[in-house]
Amino acid sequence: MKKLLFIFALAFGIGCSATATAQTAKAVNLNEEAVKNYDGIGGSFLYKLNERESLNVNYALTPKSPSNTAHFFIHTPDARPFSAKIADAKGKTVYTWQPQDQNYMYDADWDIASLKAGVYTVKVFMGKEAKSIHEFSFTKQ
Repeated sequence: MKKLLFIFALAFGIGCSATATAQTAKAVNLNEEAVKNYDGIGGSFLYKLNERESLNVNYALTPKSPSNTAHFFIHTPDARPFSAKIADAKGKTVYTWQPQDQNYMYDADWDIASLKAGVYTVKVFMGKEAKSIHEFSFTKQ
């Protein structure tokens, strides 16, 4: 009887393991598909807090080539005072984003319908710093 219970438990465990492996493989395939179909610009950069500490900043702008609305996302481990400006090809600021409250995650829709088609640069700022801490470009349709 003990042998029969052992064999049953072993078979059940293998079956559960196979199911979990199949579900994990399915999740990985879904994530790979999402990454492959991602239509945006994103990444991360380090912001130096002091001599020994840096802050990891993650950001994204979707879609990659917006026409009317650009969705901007920026995230850090703790609350920081971010702002951003969009500059045209000549360096002129054409859009400014300044959130009211300091947060660790910002999720904003930018109305860029009035901008002409072309290449623009997003300049990210921290607090009252005059110089941007990171820049990336996008093409407006």
